[in-house]
Amino acid sequence: MTGTAAAGVRRTREEATTEPTISERTDIEPTSSGADSKAIPSQPPPGDPSASPAAGDASASPAARREPGRSHRPRGRWRSSAAAAGALARRVPAVVLLLTALQVALLATYSVAYPTWAGYDEAQHVDMVYGLQNGAGWPGPGDKMLSKGVAATSDDFDRGDYADMFQSGGKRRGSPSFAEITPTPRPDRASFDELGGPDPVTDGRLSNQMVQHPPLVYAVGAALLSALPGSQHWAYDEQVYVLRVLNILLVAPLPLLAWATARRLRLSEAVARGAAVLPLAVPGLTRVGSSFNNDGILMLSTSALTFVLAGVLCGDELGRRGRGPAKTRDEGGRRWGPKGELRTAVWAGVWLTIALLSKGTALLLPLMVAAAYLVGWWRVRDARGAAAGSRRARLRATLGSLPWRPATVALGIGLVCGGWWWVRNYVLYGAVQPNGWGVDPPRREPLLLPDSFWTWLRYFVETMFNRFWAGLGMFEPPQLTPVAIVSATVVVLVVVLAGSATGLAGPRERGLGRGLGRGRARADLAAPAIPAQPTAGPAGRRWPARLAIPARAAVLLLPAAFAYVTVGQRSWAEYERYTRGIAVQGRYLYLGVVGIAVVAAAGLAWLLGRWARWTPLILLVGAVLMQALALLAICSYYWLGRGVALTPARIPDAAAAIARWAPFPVGVTWTILVATGVLAAAACVVVARVCLQDRSPAAVGEAFSTTRSARAATSLGDSQPADDEASGPRAAVGSR
Repeated sequence: MTGTAAAGVRRTREEATTEPTISERTDIEPTSSGADSKAIPSQPPPGDPSASPAAGDASASPAARREPGRSHRPRGRWRSSAAAAGALARRVPAVVLLLTALQVALLATYSVAYPTWAGYDEAQHVDMVYGLQNGAGWPGPGDKMLSKGVAATSDDFDRGDYADMFQSGGKRRGSPSFAEITPTPRPDRASFDELGGPDPVTDGRLSNQMVQHPPLVYAVGAALLSALPGSQHWAYDEQVYVLRVLNILLVAPLPLLAWATARRLRLSEAVARGAAVLPLAVPGLTRVGSSFNNDGILMLSTSALTFVLAGVLCGDELGRRGRGPAKTRDEGGRRWGPKGELRTAVWAGVWLTIALLSKGTALLLPLMVAAAYLVGWWRVRDARGAAAGSRRARLRATLGSLPWRPATVALGIGLVCGGWWWVRNYVLYGAVQPNGWGVDPPRREPLLLPDSFWTWLRYFVETMFNRFWAGLGMFEPPQLTPVAIVSATVVVLVVVLAGSATGLAGPRERGLGRGLGRGRARADLAAPAIPAQPTAGPAGRRWPARLAIPARAAVLLLPAAFAYVTVGQRSWAEYERYTRGIAVQGRYLYLGVVGIAVVAAAGLAWLLGRWARWTPLILLVGAVLMQALALLAICSYYWLGRGVALTPARIPDAAAAIARWAPFPVGVTWTILVATGVLAAAACVVVARVCLQDRSPAAVGEAFSTTRSARAATSLGDSQPADDEASGPRAAVGSR
């Protein structure tokens, strides 16, 4: 290898070590297990300045074990959240920050494209905040009536002038759109207190069913409005928009968390960027995130929990890179760091607590935490110790090696601090999540005939997919075209299956760029050949390692899977009772969007092979197309008159109609719309440029080397495959 090429490889490795850090360092030293750990010693590439003695070498000094390119400042037991956030900000690529900014811009655009009260049950959610502001507390099921101040304006959307157009697709039957209705002039819009205050309505309507949910996000919203001087005198739509901004801030970090999760799983930068793009590709998610509800805090907490558990899946519960002195070492030389282990568990418990205090959809998330610790333990267990001794001794050793302490800490914090609310419900009302109305309400959904399981199943599957991508109306219109929905569904299902089946393997070995022969030569020079080694133990014991391949992807998909099963179970129960399709909402799956994004991006990179570096651009083009089609449908239905089609010449008319309904001056609305378009174009240009720059020959050689090493380790039946390192931050597939 020439000096220039070697320097390029070293630069690639050093740059690729930048990783996300929120609660703990996410890098983990690769370790072998079983007999292979003796047979295959660590072999750094020739001339690599990062070469150091093996981790188990007692003669190795702490300084010799440090990685190049990392600062090793003395650290306390607990880092402040500000320091963690600063460390993360310094390591996030600019393109990821740009994608996050585009996420904020899209959310802001939808927040004006949907007028006040156009969100899912937005009036009921805001009413809970208004009640807490005025000392109403948290009433029981059936006891919370909508306040007069909220009902004075929200009734137009629920039962008044706009109900037919807004809820039933009435524009097709002649009902006027928002563009044809003159809203109350902005200076004349009154506050909630002026519109009737917190007194309950007395017209015999149904109560506010949101009492069935935990009060966390409503308490935060009430505290936010109360902290703003004079906010009680603001116009009602301005107060609602403050709560919308709160939800936007909660949903905004999803691209960043998707990128960080992929990097923590040791996936390439191209895969991580692709994962950051995917949340932008779901218009229904953008619509939900732009209005006030309890879905935003659930998405944030579950996504952050997924990020933390990604480290657990890679073995963080062993604390092999725990800060401070190691408590002890196992026979393989791995360091057991109790501080890092505890820190990860505490953060998992904190985010689990927030999720459980957000919505009932999170009730199954403790199972995800337990599964993550089991899979992480499975990947790093010491197979050599398990193979020795009698069956009872092996069982005792296996049980003793389970991550009891970190799993107990994480689940204990989450269940105690977040589960008390659901225990309270059961004690007071005899149900974990009682009927918020207190009575069985009349149903407006259409009958599903003939009455059979297959009728319900077809409706459920179709409706969940439709409303996942484009729950744009209340209920259906406006809607994306069937071609867009079916195409997006098929593509995501295919890439998710590919990512799951390959165990988040990323790009395939066959496609590492042009000049594969040159890349192979560079790889052979960069990493010495490893001779074939005998397999430890009987061949039949390889199956646990093989079964662990899709396990990580399965854990990432658990939140969405749990939500899908929960919604399906409830919908089937309601169908048996009413013969109607009830509570079938694709938005209930959004809590798992980060896990879906990571698995889908890894699967797409694997399918693309040599073109894996184009993963983020392909996903971004698809995201922009989906959002453009969604905004076309929204503007055509809500913001143009009857019989008027949206053409480029009509865009100013639609924007002017949106600005008339917005809670702030016209110039602010136009700024939001223009900024979104500029950021979308800039994101496409920057992502394309980054993909073009990823054609470094050194990166190709490095990628080929690490991929071959991973496959060699897997073929030897290693209980911890080397793909943790191969697909990790040092791998250069799709990264500089």
